[in-house]
Amino acid sequence: MKTNPSLERIVEAISALMAEMESQAFSDERFSELSMRQMLYLSTILRLEHPNFSDLARELGVSKPSVTAIVGTLIRKGYVERVQDGEDRRAYHILPTHKAEEFDKIHAATHKRLADFLAAQLSSSEVGQLVGLLDKVLQGVKN
Repeated sequence: MKTNPSLERIVEAISALMAEMESQAFSDERFSELSMRQMLYLSTILRLEHPNFSDLARELGVSKPSVTAIVGTLIRKGYVERVQDGEDRRAYHILPTHKAEEFDKIHAATHKRLADFLAAQLSSSEVGQLVGLLDKVLQGVKN
């Protein structure tokens, strides 16, 4: 199927808008030390709620050594802690710190800001249509 140039332009514009909003949100010196990859890992850790290293590797589709390296950096920067499992002493979980929770608040507020911006450009009926269409697209990602 051939890609629609108008759709490509829209995806590019929304991606740029989101990047600009996230850049502004994370210009806060507390979070400027994070790379985009580290932000992705941190967001995934927060979403999974106390994953172990294997869970995180599986969710992100990367190797365990990749997870170990990035998580090590997040530990050094104070965003997560590595905590031994109470039942399986060989396993470790990745727990977010207060600093990670502050990051998550700003990240969530940025997403809300984008959603509010999009909704302000549309009628409530159009918002419903957009949500339905994008939900359909996301169902394709999950399969």
